[in-house]
Amino acid sequence: MVSNTLDMELDDLVATLKRVRETCGEDSEYLKLRAPLPDDWPI
Repeated sequence: MVSNTLDMELDDLVATLKRVRETCGEDSEYLKLRAPLPDDWPI
């Protein structure tokens, strides 16, 4: 699991990913990388 690899609690990882979405959500590279993920994925 990603949170284990990064030595983070799952809630902290999800919070970090949500912050990335808030700050980079309109960035074309972010949108390109995010496109294949399910809509309910936290980022």
